Amino acid sequence: MSKKKRGLNKYTWIVTELLIGLAALVYGLYATIKSLPDPNVTYIVITILGTVLLFIAIGQILFARRKKIKKYCSKCGEEIKKDDEFCAKCGKEIT
Repeated sequence: MSKKKRGLNKYTWIVTELLIGLAALVYGLYATIKSLPDPNVTYIVITILGTVLLFIAIGQILFARRKKIKKYCSKCGEEIKKDDEFCAKCGKEIT
């Protein structure tokens, strides 16, 4: 039984976090530099939030890449190691 997909997947959320974080960072830095003699605290907070969002999104990307993908035999369902050419349980050739 397969899971029914609902809403947005995790990569859509990661891209959204990247875009919003980058936009907030750029806007916050621009506004802070523009009003440099007396920078507004709001712009500094926006810059910090943008930076945090970027780090969260980058962390999620790195974590997703490190996940180990498990493979299973199509005949018997036994877990297959990465370098196996044949299934250890039933002997079916892995393609």
